[in-house]
Amino acid sequence: MTIDTTRESEVPMPNEPTLPGAMEGKGSYNKHAKLPAGGAALALPLWEKAAQQVELDAGHQAVVLADYGSSQGKNSLVPMQVAIRILRQRLGPAPPISVFHIDQPSNDFNTLFEVLDADPDRYVFDDPSVFPAAVGRSFYELVLPPDSVHLGWCSYAAVWLSRVPALIPGHIVSFRSSGTVRAEFERQGVWDWETFLSLRARELRSGARLVVVLPSLADD
Repeated sequence: MTIDTTRESEVPMPNEPTLPGAMEGKGSYNKHAKLPAGGAALALPLWEKAAQQVELDAGHQAVVLADYGSSQGKNSLVPMQVAIRILRQRLGPAPPISVFHIDQPSNDFNTLFEVLDADPDRYVFDDPSVFPAAVGRSFYELVLPPDSVHLGWCSYAAVWLSRVPALIPGHIVSFRSSGTVRAEFERQGVWDWETFLSLRARELRSGARLVVVLPSLADD
């Protein structure tokens, strides 16, 4: 991939609108995330196919799963269960599997680890060779070492821009804007999508797979 990411190091000019913090904490997102969960479920067949086709090493190196935009973890459980089940069928019970849950530093990681430890659907329930971890960094930066990720999952998170490029007169949703404001959001969206893909291309190993789920407007 040859996408230009020279803007990665640029700093927003003073007084430019910027993105606010992460989702509301104390488990709030987990309680109100059924819509994203339903959307993600539509992509599970693609995720299963990715886990079946990803190239795996013959040695003892850990298989790495990256959960880009984990929030508080509840909606990550089923996709990680699906991938781990298929990987275990391919690898057997012994090889280690590392799962990295990635979100902004202000994310409610306490709730995420509580979910991983105590939720009835936790994917580490009976597999001592699965090792969950978290990375507090925006996925508009490098979040894992180059050539390290076998499987990447990103559900609904990439719909969020790295920054708010302009204030929307009389509204809070970008597609209700027009003119120069709409153009600013479209420009930011293009750059963020290219940056996201470019960074993931550096993190993914040869033969890796990435599944990205995004909500969208209807065709009409």
